[in-house]
Amino acid sequence: MSNSVYGIALSGLNAARAGLSTTSHNIANSNTVGFNRQQVIQQSRPSTGSDIGYIGQGVDIASVQRVYSDFINSQEQKATSDAAFYNAKAQQIARVDAMIADDASGLSSALSIFFGAAQTLSTNPADLAARQNYLSSAETLSSRFNGLNTVMDELRSATNLKVRDTVEQLNNATSQIAALNNQIVTALNQTSNGGPPNDLMDRRDKLILELSEQVQTTRVDMADGSTNLFLANGQSLVIGTTQFKVQTQVDPQDPQNLLVGMTTNVNGQDRLLAFDSGSLGNGALAGFLSFREDELTEYQNTIGLLAARIGQTVNDIQTAGVDLDNNPASALFSFGSSGSFVDDISRVVPNVNNSTVNPTQVTLRGLDLSKLGPAEYEVQIVGSQPRYREVGSDGPFVPASLVTDPGGDYYEIRDPAGAPLLSFQLNNATPQEGDRFVLMPVREAALNMRIAIDRPSEVAASSAVNPSIGNNENILAVAALQNSRTLFQSNNSAGVSISDGFNQLVSRVGNKTREFNLAAESRETVLNQVADSRDALQGVNMDEEAANLIKFQQAYQASGRVISLSKELFDQILSMF
Repeated sequence: MSNSVYGIALSGLNAARAGLSTTSHNIANSNTVGFNRQQVIQQSRPSTGSDIGYIGQGVDIASVQRVYSDFINSQEQKATSDAAFYNAKAQQIARVDAMIADDASGLSSALSIFFGAAQTLSTNPADLAARQNYLSSAETLSSRFNGLNTVMDELRSATNLKVRDTVEQLNNATSQIAALNNQIVTALNQTSNGGPPNDLMDRRDKLILELSEQVQTTRVDMADGSTNLFLANGQSLVIGTTQFKVQTQVDPQDPQNLLVGMTTNVNGQDRLLAFDSGSLGNGALAGFLSFREDELTEYQNTIGLLAARIGQTVNDIQTAGVDLDNNPASALFSFGSSGSFVDDISRVVPNVNNSTVNPTQVTLRGLDLSKLGPAEYEVQIVGSQPRYREVGSDGPFVPASLVTDPGGDYYEIRDPAGAPLLSFQLNNATPQEGDRFVLMPVREAALNMRIAIDRPSEVAASSAVNPSIGNNENILAVAALQNSRTLFQSNNSAGVSISDGFNQLVSRVGNKTREFNLAAESRETVLNQVADSRDALQGVNMDEEAANLIKFQQAYQASGRVISLSKELFDQILSMF
């Protein structure tokens, strides 16, 4: 019957009906997120040869395909990751910017009040009210440092929560993608012509786009219909129907941080192969990790360095003078109760995977706060000798400089000009190969800063050289610290004052905030442009679908008319007998 007029008309009827069904499906899903419009692909049947030539035999439906562009979708995935990366960083740094620039929580006003109180006291060193005002300003200053550090710690915890939530969303998406791969491969094997299960593929593409918001991925489509996904560092996320889960774990080198990686087996034990933010490309996960590892750590350590340096310099002046009763003065600020200033302001964190038999122990010995920056240092034992590099650097470990000393040999980390930044000791004769440590020179300073005296008479306004009630040499030296270049003198730099050091931090944070906001806005613009291109090509156009309805309706009616005509002709032929 296929080579009859009736068969030809029936094929047209079926094709028109498929077109109507597909158009109706498009219209019904016009507001479905991630839906790509579909179209019926028709092909003519092979013609039949005759004495007068080849005569057509109607139409077949080759497949129902979705309108889809690999290029546009890969561009959208990349643009989504880029926008999410900078949105994550902009979102987090906004809190830091608002905090340090605020007079109520920042340091600018507290520093000005403290040095102003010292200057006021210098005009009348014996005045108890002026001394009390100086003590109160010192307490306010230490409280500001405490508050800034607390907010930084809270922001670090909040960033860790966002990292954990992002990983959970990532794993949920990859699990569903792996399951959809299985459904798609199964569906392809069940169709006679290998036609694609368009709606399942739309759902998978939507999940991949959502995944791109969490982490940048590389997509590889396979011949069997499955899609493999890889992280920017090459690690597998989805291979066929298998999901590879991303894990989180408390950082053994810094318990305040959360590591992200994948579990691997090392010598029969499961260990986390941690990712650094730079290896993940873009996406929200890389943005949160990058902010925590780079900006947040730098800013928190800068606050700690400012606290430690002002505490150290003021205490040096205070303890060099005498109080109102001509007694040797005690320190104005304290940073803990260990009895060691270095121990009170710093932290040494051994790696949890260090040797448990005669483990290496590292102790910070000294710090030059006039030259130190906000960097932290990772130390690794190589060939029984310590090597170091800045935390976050992907450069090589370089040997620490050995210093021979009768009180015990120690090692120094030096600036490019050869000046020592800090020194540390190894507390066992045979350091264990491969043991690692992180040296955090000023991480605890802002947290632990307190005022150490509470009586106005204990303030050392007078020097010990010519002690008298009217002597103001000591308190003048404190006031002079406001403009003294006591910070960042590394590599033969002239340095900056404590006030300028904080102002530079405010400026850096403000500039970074603007940079991230502009980057986020520009990436959002690119993303919107790509999404518009995708919608123009792949989205449902109601005017076009309405025209298709009319077209297929007319084709259906015409095919039906051909069937009616063929029946009339057949009846006429029968009536002739």
